[in-house]
Amino acid sequence: MTTPSEKHHQEDFFPNYKLSSSLSGNNQDEVNLLAAAVRSSHDSIVITTTQLDYPGPEVVFVNPAFTRMTGYTPEEMLGKTPRILQGPNTDRRVFSQLKQKLRNGELFFGEAINYRKDGTEFHNQWHIEPIRNSEGKLTHYLAIQRDVTSEKEAEKLLVYNAFHDGLTGLNNRSWFLNTLKECLEKSHNFQDYVFALLFIDLDSFKLINDSLGHSVGDKFLKEVARRLSNSIRPNDTLARLGGDEFTIIVDNLDDLSLISQITDRIQSNLQQPLFLGTQEVFTSASIGITLSNMGYESAEEMVRDADLAMYRAKSLGKSRSAIFNKTMHRVAVNRLNSENDLRKALEREEFEVFYQPIIDTEQKKLVGFEALLRWHHSQKGLISPAYFIPIAEETGLIIDIGEWVIATACAQNRLWQSSSVHDSLFMNINLSPRQFKQLDLVTRVDNILEQSKCDRTLIKLEITESALLETDDKAESMLNELRELGIKLCIDDFGTGYSSLSRLYKFPIDTLKVDGCFVRAIGKNGRKEKILQTIVTLAHNLDMKVVAEGVETEFQFNKIVENKCEFAQGYLFGHPMNAQDIEKTFL
Repeated sequence: MTTPSEKHHQEDFFPNYKLSSSLSGNNQDEVNLLAAAVRSSHDSIVITTTQLDYPGPEVVFVNPAFTRMTGYTPEEMLGKTPRILQGPNTDRRVFSQLKQKLRNGELFFGEAINYRKDGTEFHNQWHIEPIRNSEGKLTHYLAIQRDVTSEKEAEKLLVYNAFHDGLTGLNNRSWFLNTLKECLEKSHNFQDYVFALLFIDLDSFKLINDSLGHSVGDKFLKEVARRLSNSIRPNDTLARLGGDEFTIIVDNLDDLSLISQITDRIQSNLQQPLFLGTQEVFTSASIGITLSNMGYESAEEMVRDADLAMYRAKSLGKSRSAIFNKTMHRVAVNRLNSENDLRKALEREEFEVFYQPIIDTEQKKLVGFEALLRWHHSQKGLISPAYFIPIAEETGLIIDIGEWVIATACAQNRLWQSSSVHDSLFMNINLSPRQFKQLDLVTRVDNILEQSKCDRTLIKLEITESALLETDDKAESMLNELRELGIKLCIDDFGTGYSSLSRLYKFPIDTLKVDGCFVRAIGKNGRKEKILQTIVTLAHNLDMKVVAEGVETEFQFNKIVENKCEFAQGYLFGHPMNAQDIEKTFL
């Protein structure tokens, strides 16, 4: 549409509307053309007088688009002030700016909430300019208006989506980090202002999600979000970071006991039965807590420490909370350093395989060894496997390390097989849960066996009971494929993990290894002794042999012989040693 702000249009377009008997047109064809354009315009057009002071200008013209936008007909508007469109939520400050611009003879562009005839709100965008006649005298104001409500709603939705979680409707990570930064700045400026950050991780979400499906998992998270919302005060803020992780900012913390009150409410609300369709589930949370008065400079630091505290809580068991302290930070730094050192340990040749004897209980004769990994750190010396194996497992480094152990143990067994005196010693090698999940595990093991040229029938892979459960849908086929390589299979630490009794018969297992806790209980705990007897009976009924590990005394040895365990392992027969010491002592 031709803009009437151009000078020649200002002079001879608007007089055509007969706004004033003193105005006349010079080019009737052009005026008629422009008048038709104005009337058919999709934009709302209003022309008013120039009275800016109360009661304001009077409307002298509106086009059909104005009626469609507001519901007011020309007859209802002519002679009225545009203030008829204003209402409770109209920003009056916009009109002060409008008047100032128009008094100065300038164009005005603005926006405000106006009201239709039926009382509904809409966002009105204006372009207003002064109209002068051929003599330069101000005669009218022209307002081009648009209803931009849909654009505003779309913009509002974009902003909402940018700061809210699509699943639960809670605030999301971006919103949370912005709010946390604002709270930290406030704590820096006001010494008495203290707040707490709670980092929440659900204890059973993975099991629920994996066993019941993602759609049920989504319903579960929505219900958890609702229960968490009901656990906090109105001025506290809740956000979902993603997955099953949530955060809460406990605002204006003037009493530390408030933290325990909130965490207790969270645990109580979460532990109530939750019905997902026909399925009843239960959950709890591990909660890490940190306080703003610990000298934090950034939101990221505070989140990091709350996360560390959460992992500390999780390590204590389900439904726990822990407040961050400096010791946790030192532990985390040490762990990070250990992880970095662990990544370099293979190439630095800091690993060594030790071997612990396994004895035939009937003949009291050496029949094999278990290969055990040791780490000789270049600066820190010998590091306990109980410390570094979990790190290797969590980071995935156990894949390469575990493969190196298998290769080293098979090569060593091949050397001992070459001696005619010790050609039948078997070698037990641990397979970690992470390794057992490898899709190409069978190929990797087969390649190692080929390269080492060892007797495959003398190799036993030890797999933990819990690892079998975690991969139950694939475990049977994986174990059968490993057996087809010619090797034997052993379940390690049996009796300490999840119960596999109902599915144990399906697995092609040769040996059960009874955990040392049952052996140490001999003579001290009658119930555990009976469990030991039960495990041995179960194994024999399934045509499996039994290894009792952790044997340290003659009394314990006599008991496991009495219970008909075929093999024994423990300090009574020998500590883990390197290959050279094994050869000196046993071979």
